Amino acid sequence: MSVFSINRLSIQGWGSINTIRTAYYMSTNNDAAATLILRSVLLLGRRLRGARSESPHSLATIAILATLHRLGPMPAWRLALEERLQPQSVTRIIAALERDGLISRMRSEADRREIELSITRHGRNILSEDMGARRAWLEKAMDERLTSQERKALIEASELMLKLAYAHPEGEAQSGEE
Repeated sequence: MSVFSINRLSIQGWGSINTIRTAYYMSTNNDAAATLILRSVLLLGRRLRGARSESPHSLATIAILATLHRLGPMPAWRLALEERLQPQSVTRIIAALERDGLISRMRSEADRREIELSITRHGRNILSEDMGARRAWLEKAMDERLTSQERKALIEASELMLKLAYAHPEGEAQSGEE
């Protein structure tokens, strides 16, 4: 194990060998694949955050709006679980989102004692604007840098990464569990 090392990894793919240079901290050759994926995801995330248009809304706010848009109305405890945040953190964000008219509260149809949060039309517009700038950057970058085969491989890899992102390690509460 080294404190800092630079390795060259050769990856066989699509009829040619691509050499990828990676620099990473505290790594061994045994975890080169995981390190490459981690580094790629973090760097791409940084690039996408940099492509955001000027917005007064934090990434946490956008993430909560995206979850409500994707999964529909839900109680605050489930939103905290989905976002892997402490309930206190979600409470503060929810208050700001409601104040700004981005979400609304309503009684659950299934359990009238429970309050559900849902995204408003204004919240959908804010989410769409925020995602639009990043989507435009990504589409342009893919058009300029990737072959059609590489785009297809990236889409397939994205589906696998989502499978990992939504996985719940053993012992971790899953959506819908308290």
